[in-house]
Amino acid sequence: MKKIKLLLCLLMLTSLCGCSSNDSSSKTLNAAMFWISTSLDPTNNYDGWVLSRIGVGETLLKLNEKYEVEPSLAKSYEQIDDTTWKFTLNDSVTFSNGKKVTGKHVQQCLERAFKNNTRTVDYFDLNHVEGKGQEVYLYLNKPSGALLNNLCEPLFTIYDASQSDEDIASHPICTGPFVVDDFVSEKTIETSRNENYYDGKAKLDHVHFTQVSDSDARVLALQSGEVDLANTIDYSSLKLFRNNKDYQVLEVLGPRTNVIYMNNETTFLSDLTIRKALSYSVNRKSIVKLIGGKEATGLYSSALPYGDVSNGYSLNLKEANRLLDEAGYVDTNNDGIREKDGQEIILNYYESADHGSADANIIAQSMQSEAKKIGIKIKLNQVENVNDIKAAGTFDLCSANDSSAPTGDPEIFIQQRYFSTGSSNTGRYKNSNLDNLIQQFSTTYDLKQRQQLAIQASEMILDDAANIYVSYVPLNTVTSFKVKGAICHPVDYYMITKDIDLK
Repeated sequence: MKKIKLLLCLLMLTSLCGCSSNDSSSKTLNAAMFWISTSLDPTNNYDGWVLSRIGVGETLLKLNEKYEVEPSLAKSYEQIDDTTWKFTLNDSVTFSNGKKVTGKHVQQCLERAFKNNTRTVDYFDLNHVEGKGQEVYLYLNKPSGALLNNLCEPLFTIYDASQSDEDIASHPICTGPFVVDDFVSEKTIETSRNENYYDGKAKLDHVHFTQVSDSDARVLALQSGEVDLANTIDYSSLKLFRNNKDYQVLEVLGPRTNVIYMNNETTFLSDLTIRKALSYSVNRKSIVKLIGGKEATGLYSSALPYGDVSNGYSLNLKEANRLLDEAGYVDTNNDGIREKDGQEIILNYYESADHGSADANIIAQSMQSEAKKIGIKIKLNQVENVNDIKAAGTFDLCSANDSSAPTGDPEIFIQQRYFSTGSSNTGRYKNSNLDNLIQQFSTTYDLKQRQQLAIQASEMILDDAANIYVSYVPLNTVTSFKVKGAICHPVDYYMITKDIDLK
């Protein structure tokens, strides 16, 4: 059945590639993406990430490979006081239609982002924005120590907001090295060189993107030559391309972490003892051998300057069993499952493929196997989309591949996921001491101090065994030998640049 599914995926891919209207004599790159959004409107959900990946959307500032903020559309910035910032735009920047980008354009984009997307308030609390000539003034309701990093999020992409909502969704006019020629929701995107790009013309004439959700199908597409570039290839398949002169494999450890969220409000997982026992039962070393990456010690990846903690968990079944024994969880009927007050410890674990990878299923099966050794039964439930289950809280355990520093700064993730009233507090975790620590981020501007706060917060969360951190996820891109200048940036909303080329 799986072979038939992959064959159908490949036939569909061949058909979609064949539909490209690009001139065969031009330099056209064919790329397979695990996800193409429902729209290209950067204010819609996370659709701005796709717009950035395809080399069309850009933001006022950008992140380098060390997660440091650099100028982009804004050439400089200045903090006037705790709640006022001034940005000066690069005079040479134009939209792809040739129109010069001004402060008013930026104002319109930021206002529209705050109107359309509730995630904006997690990044900074905007009072109002004012564009004057080539200057942009942001007036905040409260300080934001992470403002510069957070403005790099593709949600804050700059585009010609005078377009209709429909045109922004399908053909946004942006500033990047490529422009959108055609867009089919969740299927394909056609782009071509932006002849008005301010930072030098792109080397490619066209790029054709196809959504290929299955990792094995992306592998087949690379091997058949249907695509020149694909990313997020499963670790077990990378060996097909390593040390092969026909391909190049680019890898980097980024800020992503494989997490098992524990619902801190359920009958059993509200007990710290069980959460700790489960944390000790995970065989991270075995999992990493199968899916790659590094064993996780805390919520922040070791690729980040604040990823080192002193109290992470490692496999220790003896300690897990000791904790459960002392808490009175015993197997009275010898069926292999511990009980307390007559109730067996049986947990429902929900998982689905994440970021086009099968890693979630490997982690879930390993977790189930190891938990059995400490007398805890885990029922695995594979679903198409786990997001609704997370939102409803109808789970004990669920899988995730999360970027713990999507903008290079530690605050936004911990604010959303671990603040008691956080917008994405999947584990329903509450700790008033952690809330107080998180609130210190907003008025802390010194980089080293922010990093120290992140370490303290991570260790506090580990003390509470709030969730289980399994592995730090490497990003990868595989290309044919014909592709030159491809990148694998640790911040995974950067992919196609002006410098990528075909020989």
